Amino acid sequence: MISVKDAITDSGLQARTLQQARRFSGKCLELGRESLRAVEEHVFPLFPEAARKAQENWRQVYACIREEAPEDVLESTPRMVERILHNYALDSRRMQWEQLESVKSILGVMAEAVGATRLQTNTYSESMAEISESLRRMTETESLEELRRQLTKEAAQVRESVAKMVRESEASVRAMESDLAHFRTKLAEAEASTDVLTGLANRRELERQMEMRIQRMTPFCALLFDLDNFKSINERFGHECGDQALRGFAGVLNEQVRPGDVVARWGGDEFFVIFDCTMKDALRRSQQISVKLARRYELNWDGKPISIPLQASSGVVEYCCGETASALFRRADEAMYAVKGKRSAARETR
Repeated sequence: MISVKDAITDSGLQARTLQQARRFSGKCLELGRESLRAVEEHVFPLFPEAARKAQENWRQVYACIREEAPEDVLESTPRMVERILHNYALDSRRMQWEQLESVKSILGVMAEAVGATRLQTNTYSESMAEISESLRRMTETESLEELRRQLTKEAAQVRESVAKMVRESEASVRAMESDLAHFRTKLAEAEASTDVLTGLANRRELERQMEMRIQRMTPFCALLFDLDNFKSINERFGHECGDQALRGFAGVLNEQVRPGDVVARWGGDEFFVIFDCTMKDALRRSQQISVKLARRYELNWDGKPISIPLQASSGVVEYCCGETASALFRRADEAMYAVKGKRSAARETR
């Protein structure tokens, strides 16, 4: 039989043990939160574009790690963290590959420029040929680290040859530098006017093209597409599948426009097309394009192929003389939502 004294002692011991366990649990949760904070502060900034999609979900995970959180929420946290980091890694690798391709493109232009310089001077013809060939070989490299190694290896020869070329052929050097500067400017302009996800023109470029037509007083029409029920794709299959759907939709849309038309991603799941034509022609073409866009799109969901039907509501407006770009965008938006409302009402009456 347990005495009252022993029972009190055991009860006190259990209370202290429980208190210690709670303190330890609190420390573990705090360490977890600190780890998440460190990743957000030191890892995500490496690729800011990729981090934008990850940070919102990351903060949700951060908010889940607290003492009053349900047990099932805490147990699901590691899987959420793994999924977010996995998607961030995929986006980062894609962006790194794009950066590598940009560098390789610049090297290709440099190789051509050096080759052209070689033709203009006999004194360093052999040296310039070697540099040109080295730069050309570098454009075949598939690793950014290997590209750095090769550039370091060739740096001494390039510096020596360029130094001699500067001393004896300043005009050629200035021409090469001008060509490279022009290429970099064009590359920067292209990147600044392109939507990263879809490869279409971005909102900034769309506004520039529209303002240009307004200033020239050129007749044109604007067509706005908005994907129907796109939110459900993100909710059911995740944002990666949503991005695949947007890229697929953008690709089909881009195939339907004519040379001279401007097709751009306005933002989210909205796309604009500028037609240099009358309202009658714009309506006819918008109907043709809508038919092509309404189809099933093949996506990859967790390594498995899936087929998702997509269609878009559209609004077509014609530019009115004296109208601002903002007013035109607003009218296109209203026209699109009017069509979307009619579709919704028609479905409800079935």
